[in-house]
Amino acid sequence: MKLLGGGALALGAGTQTAAAQQQTARVRAVHASPDAPAVDVYIDGELVLEGLEFQGVSPYLSVPTGTYQVAVTPAGASEEEAVIDAEVSLQKGNYSLAAIGQVTDGSIRPLVVRTPVLGQVQGLSVAQAVHAAPDAPPVDVTAVVENEQLNRQLQMLPPELVMGIPESQLRFTDEGQAELTLIDGLSFGNVSDTLVVPATQYTLQIRAATPGNDGDVVASVPAALEGGVSYTAYASGYLEPPQEVVDELGNRDFELFFATTQ
Repeated sequence: MKLLGGGALALGAGTQTAAAQQQTARVRAVHASPDAPAVDVYIDGELVLEGLEFQGVSPYLSVPTGTYQVAVTPAGASEEEAVIDAEVSLQKGNYSLAAIGQVTDGSIRPLVVRTPVLGQVQGLSVAQAVHAAPDAPPVDVTAVVENEQLNRQLQMLPPELVMGIPESQLRFTDEGQAELTLIDGLSFGNVSDTLVVPATQYTLQIRAATPGNDGDVVASVPAALEGGVSYTAYASGYLEPPQEVVDELGNRDFELFFATTQ
């Protein structure tokens, strides 16, 4: 992956007003289309990123707030060969432009993900999730707390005081570990609400969505969340990768990858 122009771009096109030009947005690219090769990204006709691989996350670029034309092409292709060509409006804040869907069936499209930050807040993180796995059903996301001291504290607190999570979304395993339901019934192409959680070590579990948030675990990954950092988890790849995709591009199995903001 090659980022062109450093961390800030002075883009002349778009529809920025004089007032808007006094503000900036931070924007990055996320490759979550499982049947797409590495890609290049253009903003208002200017090549800004080369060779972003599947499950890759680019650094942030700073741009004036406003409306831009964003094109995504196979790496090395011209802008006229774009598989995504869309208008995107950016206000002040942090944005990820995620390529989701599939090239083969024409469903590839941009998903705009806005991520808030806490600033220098000790002991708390922000978590959100994106469902970008085209053949996966709606999912629940649960998090098992791996910190013994925090588990003891959570057991002693009234449920209504635990991070605002309803009692039905907090349970304890037979080993006494807290299991939080972070996300309930997230379907393909959607972004979850953000949730503030203690900064600690978790095991995140992606489950088939059920009324009790207790479906079969289809993916599990350890996650050490740091204070003051926002984490966006992308559920990506295929539950059953098409053979032609595997033959051409290699492994595209379902898994989680993370993008962080601070």
